[in-house]
Order: sequence, then structure tokens, then C-alpha cells
Amino acid sequence: MKDLEKIKENIKNQLSKKIGKEIDKKNLILMNEGEYINAAVFRYKDEILDLTIKDFSTSPWILKNTLGKIFVKREGNSLKKLENNPSVTKNIIFLSKYTLAFNFIKGKPLKSFLDNSIEKEFFLELEKNVMEMHKKDIVHLDLRNLGNIIVGENYYPYLIDFQSCISIKWLPKKLKNLIKGADITGIYKCWNRKCKEPLDEERIKYFNDFQKIRKVWIFKGYPLKRLKESLKNKFKK
Repeated sequence: MKDLEKIKENIKNQLSKKIGKEIDKKNLILMNEGEYINAAVFRYKDEILDLTIKDFSTSPWILKNTLGKIFVKREGNSLKKLENNPSVTKNIIFLSKYTLAFNFIKGKPLKSFLDNSIEKEFFLELEKNVMEMHKKDIVHLDLRNLGNIIVGENYYPYLIDFQSCISIKWLPKKLKNLIKGADITGIYKCWNRKCKEPLDEERIKYFNDFQKIRKVWIFKGYPLKRLKESLKNKFKK
């Protein structure tokens, strides 16, 4: 990554200022470089703190000052609203208009586990906590991606990457329920692949009914992913 040490120095200064003590830059490790409108992801770990840090400062100027700032604000505010949810990270810190920090979640992505290897209770707990998230009028919108569901070290389900999330507070009830279905059926897709036990008849019916709607609905394929690909192709030219 270009200017990596400079970026790490900026993050170090921002974090030191926020927590009120000097931190060691050696404890800041790049996990994912990011590109275009994907954040660079760092982990900061010392004897007290263990943080994930998402930084858009390396994105092209026009992108970081539009979408980058929007994503930081939206994800940070959504995570703050969900801090009481057991499946969501804690300790949300806005380091800058381009940079967001929060507690690192220890575990492995669901996609790294063998098919039919996870206990049913994991998915029941995940379903319950996603429904609690929906009560706050927030939908994740990218739970079909098995990389966004983490199996914690205690085998508890955690959700990550809220960059695609939206608030549905002002939407009509029927539309709210429809959009919530994207998250719920995302869980059921993961359940189908990774759980030791199959979906019950009621959940299978819900999943199949939603699949018929999903063929024509506006979030098919997730607009943010399509936007990312479009921007990526544009800036490669």
C-alpha cells in the first residue's frame, strides 16, 4: 500500500487523541488494503485495546469525500444504535470523517467452516439477534455473504461489515417487512449450507416464498456491490 507508514501514523495520532494516551504504532497491523470504495482495514492490539479500524483515506479523493464519509457515518451510527445487541461489536470510536474504530471480534468467518458442521443453536441465536436488530429499524442487507457472519471463539454468532446497512425507520410497514426478509433469508441460506440440521418446514416456506419475490425486487444482487464494481471499473480506466 502506498504511504502505509504515513497512514498508520495518522491513525496512531487519531487514536491516541481519542483515548487520551500515546499508543505504539507497532501494534497497528494492516489486515486488508482495500481499494476504490473499500476501506483499508487495520487491527490495533495492546494489553488493553483490541480494535478493528476501517479507513477510507486511501480511496480516490472524490470517493472518500462522498461515499467514504457517508459509509463511516452510517456504519458508525448504526453500530452505536446496536451496541446492546449481543451479536454486534462494541466501543464505537469515530477517529475522523474517514476512519472508524470498534472492538475486534475474535473468531472465524462462517464461510471457513465445513458444510453441515455448525449446531442449530448457533443459527437460532443469530436469527433472534437479527430480529432484535430489525426492531431498531436497521437492516444489514449483506447476510448472504458468509464472510459477514463470524463464529466467535465461544461459538457465538457475530455480525460484521455494516457498510451496506440501511435504516428503514420511515418506510411503510409492508416494505419494512419485505426488506427485513433479505436478512432473514440470508440467515436461512447460511443455515442450509452450514447447519447440522436442515431448516424446518416453516422456515423453508418463508425462504422459498421470498426467493420468488427476490427475482424481481430492487435489492437483488445488492446495489452497493454493483456500485462498487461500477466505480472500480471506472477508476481502473
